[in-house]
Amino acid sequence: MKERRIILDEFSFTNLCKFGFIKHISTLGTIDLHITKKDIIDLYNDQIVIKEFSDEVVKVLLTDLDKVLVKEIIRRSPVFSELYYQL
Repeated sequence: MKERRIILDEFSFTNLCKFGFIKHISTLGTIDLHITKKDIIDLYNDQIVIKEFSDEVVKVLLTDLDKVLVKEIIRRSPVFSELYYQL
């Protein structure tokens, strides 16, 4: 299996929170990596989110962003805003 890593900076994390997915180019073509609310909580807690496809493992992690900034991005998110009070 191939392993890919996606490291989210402030800009890409903001886009993820706006749309709820990440566009990823794999051997199968362009795939939308759908991120769940649990995945957002894991990213906030500095954990790696692992998504598996037929022949590929994608690991998603967040760069060293300030927790206050991350919570603010989540608060403004049309998809994940209700998580703000859980963090």
